[in-house]
Amino acid sequence: MTEFDAANSSEVPEADRLEQSLDVSDPAAAQPEVSTPLEANEADAAEQNIAVPDDEDYPRS
Repeated sequence: MTEFDAANSSEVPEADRLEQSLDVSDPAAAQPEVSTPLEANEADAAEQNIAVPDDEDYPRS
């Protein structure tokens, strides 16, 4: 173990070690946690978080 290999240290909490070992391409890990503002309607906030695919036929300026 080198001084730069702190991820494998016994001082690192188990949850942190597990998070660091996750693959970047894991979709569950890539999703940021979304919080809804108190003033926002719950249905509106959920609708705004839906990913919309790009429309290839839409003219771009």
